[in-house]
This record gives sequence, C-alpha cells and structure tokens, in this order.
Amino acid sequence: MNMKINFFLLLFASIASCESDNKNLASQTETPAKPSPANCYRFINSNDTITLKLIHTSKSITGTLVYKLKEKDKNEGTIQGGMKGDLLVADYTFMSEGSISVRQVVFKKQGNYFIEGYGDIETINERLVFKNTDSLEFNNSMRLLEINCQK
Repeated sequence: MNMKINFFLLLFASIASCESDNKNLASQTETPAKPSPANCYRFINSNDTITLKLIHTSKSITGTLVYKLKEKDKNEGTIQGGMKGDLLVADYTFMSEGSISVRQVVFKKQGNYFIEGYGDIETINERLVFKNTDSLEFNNSMRLLEINCQK
C-alpha cells in the first residue's frame, strides 16, 4: 500500500511539473515582441540616394532625412511631424550653405514605401511650406522602399 501511495505521489508530481512547464512556455510565447519604433526607407539609383529614418513616439514622428543627389550639395537633417491619413507631414531641419534651414516635407505612404510630394511653396516665418498640401504631385519614380534600419 505504501508503494501505491508513493507511485501516485510521484505520478501527481510529474503531471504537476509538466503543467507548470507548459504554463511557463505558454506565458513566454504569448508575450508578443515589441515592434521596433524605428522604420527606415531608401531610394537608390546609380546617381541618387534618399534615406529616411522614422522614429514613432506616440502620435508624433521624428527621424532623419538625407538627400545625396547628383550635382547637388548633400542635405542631411532631422524631421519632426506626424501622419495625417496616408501622408507624413513634417518639418525638415537641415544645414545648407553654412546656415540652418527649415522646410516642410510631405511623403505619401503606399504599401511598404513612401513617395515625396512636390508643389508650390511659400515662406512663412523663415520656413518654406507648401501653399496647399492637397494639391501636391507625388513622384512615383522615386520610391523610398522600406529597408532594415542600420544600427
């Protein structure tokens, strides 16, 4: 009889141990990995490169934007803005010809890429802005495709 009790105690301990291991495994697999707050995009051809790194912080977006265009000065700076529907509307602050400049940029999100918008601009408070973001043209030939962010 003592042997039967020991057998059932051992069996119960084994079952309880397996259930505990399964619960631990379930809790490890049910916790989703946090998505990266950064997304990177790049357009590249034989002469030009545009790189956009977006960092999502609650409702706002910050990041960097770099233009390396043939026969033009390299522009590199930061962006600060947010999404309005499928449009990223941001201020681009960059160094140009020895002084800091600020201009509005608008990129349209389509699938896994962005395309930049162009249109009539005006200067307001020393900042270049589009006269009407609803009438922008988007250059679909320069798609900034999503890429893995470099560390």
